[in-house]
Amino acid sequence: MNSLSVWAWMFLFGHLVWATGFMFLISWRGYWQELIETLAWAHERTPLANVI
Repeated sequence: MNSLSVWAWMFLFGHLVWATGFMFLISWRGYWQELIETLAWAHERTPLANVI
């Protein structure tokens, strides 16, 4: 194995982890609902929410 194949395997493994996590995120509660709730939570927790 050369040094390039190590990076190729890391890329493939990283993509597998990302795709699996994204699949569960969509299938469990819905992507848009999760995104909106995350934005709402961040908006409530930041100090800028009181200014606006």
